[in-house]
Amino acid sequence: MRMFVTYFDRAVETEIPSAWRPFLSFKSGNITAFLDNLMNGSLYGENFDLLSEQIYYSLKGEEELSKLPLEALVSCGIFAGIDSLLIKWAAERLELEDIGAKLGEVNIPQLVKIRSRQHFGKQRRVEYFAIENAWHIIVASCAKYLPYDRIDKMAEAYTDSLCLTDRWYRYFYYYLDKLEDCEGFDKLKQLIENIYANEFLAKVCINWSQLLAEQGDSLEIEKQVDFYARNVEFAKDQTIVIISDALRYEVGLELFEKLQEDEKCTAEISAAAGVLPSVTEYGMAALLPHRKIELETNYSITADGQRTDKTEQREAVLQKYKKASRCVQYDDIKGMNITELRKIFTRQDVVYIYHNQIDARGDKRSTENEVFNACEEAVKEIITLIRRLNTNANRSHFIVTADHGFLYRRNKLKEGDKIPNAAGDGICARRYMLTGNEISEKSVVSFELGQMMKNGDRRVVSCPVGADVFKANDPGLNYVHGGCSPQEMLIPLIKVKTQRNRREATTAKITLISLSTKITNLITSLDFLQSEAVSDVVKEATYRVYFVAENGDVISNENLYKADNREKESPKRIFKLRFLFKNKKYDKTQKYYLVAYDEKTNLEVLRREFTVDIAFADDFGFGL
Repeated sequence: MRMFVTYFDRAVETEIPSAWRPFLSFKSGNITAFLDNLMNGSLYGENFDLLSEQIYYSLKGEEELSKLPLEALVSCGIFAGIDSLLIKWAAERLELEDIGAKLGEVNIPQLVKIRSRQHFGKQRRVEYFAIENAWHIIVASCAKYLPYDRIDKMAEAYTDSLCLTDRWYRYFYYYLDKLEDCEGFDKLKQLIENIYANEFLAKVCINWSQLLAEQGDSLEIEKQVDFYARNVEFAKDQTIVIISDALRYEVGLELFEKLQEDEKCTAEISAAAGVLPSVTEYGMAALLPHRKIELETNYSITADGQRTDKTEQREAVLQKYKKASRCVQYDDIKGMNITELRKIFTRQDVVYIYHNQIDARGDKRSTENEVFNACEEAVKEIITLIRRLNTNANRSHFIVTADHGFLYRRNKLKEGDKIPNAAGDGICARRYMLTGNEISEKSVVSFELGQMMKNGDRRVVSCPVGADVFKANDPGLNYVHGGCSPQEMLIPLIKVKTQRNRREATTAKITLISLSTKITNLITSLDFLQSEAVSDVVKEATYRVYFVAENGDVISNENLYKADNREKESPKRIFKLRFLFKNKKYDKTQKYYLVAYDEKTNLEVLRREFTVDIAFADDFGFGL
């Protein structure tokens, strides 16, 4: 208890609780070094957690710390209960939409960054990251939404910035769903649902659908039906087309960002306008080469008169235009060895790969609430696929796109909020109706089928003006698609070039940049630089950084630093570490060293000589 209280006293910038003062020891440097080593060491970390929990309980930690200013606790990582207090504070501030809330000079995103690196904060990262994404959603909602008057302006705004709200919402639930008990976030969830549904989805979807109805013909971005002609037909390189079912634009943007981190890849992204209804049958057909896509009287889709439901049927259509071509399912090739892969891809001008992770889970009622997990897995699978085909099948030119996107809300619509089915003998799904005539409903917007398919079909596709759904027998309740929202219609078009020769992967290094090599105080802070940004070829690493005497004795606390900074500009990769030296006599004629060791390999990566000249350091002969 004496050691934990003493460590706490040196880590906070306030008076400790009066009930704890009898436990203070003046040998704070020795104690800090010992507990840091215990806390950060791989051998004793679990034991440290148990000790910390027991002592926190014995000291009545929750009761005593609640009396202290929270800002004083931000940099202290000795008790797990501190994170509970900080998380509760952040959630409560966000419930009140207090986006400017600070603890001292630290705002909520900065708090997340600081605490998620701390020993116990790492164990609470899920909660911190949920809070961070909620903060972004609330911040975005504070800017009043001004409707766009041109469809092209809105398409540009959505792909540049508006789609990020969809991402923050996705990650808010992605992290919350990892908690066994998220009761403490109930009020925040209600707020986020209200903002996302009413302040974002309703306004964005209504604005987009109205502009699409009025100005759809003037939308200048690439059309999905032109995909093959514009991207594949005259391609000089052998091309791999990866079509990921329901990979909406914001998920594609995340994929693009991760590909950019790979120095082996050159990637560019744009948006394409999908067809209506925004469902798999229509989107998959539109991505194939064709002169005409048609909806038959039995509602089946054909390209140049041929069905396109199955992989074999799509391959037959593709081979009419490119003889040396294939269509394959991702699930069929993901387990293939190098020889099997090369049989598929060798001497083929183009290969279409159909990847189905998001839609496969979202379109089933039993798994639709896993769709955000599926998005994360889809991004990882596509990146792995590109790397694998580059290495094992000698492919270097890839295009990643989607058949359609999707809408997802965690809260279900009440039955009374659904739009009545007016399809008659036509088709009615959750997000569209397909009929012979236009539907006269204020809450519905209609388009001629031929307008999107470029085939003169006069039948009508009708969609909810906003993000609502029709009363239908479709399985989807939370996860839906088929309508004309930008989330459903705007699909990513990611072009990727990969290189065969690549740098060998290295780990991010750290170096000391403080000029002085003289220690004159028991508490000293030094500046360091992470030498390179973390990327595909520069891996993150964790370092133990501390001071030793010439004989190897540890004389300071141990800092555990994770080098995971991805900032490209070197000034943004500068960080500060604080060292507490043991309270003892130091000989300024002796050599002392700052050392850093790789946590994983235990190899020394930094050693810098220092002089220690602390005038009054002495242990005075007392014990703890």
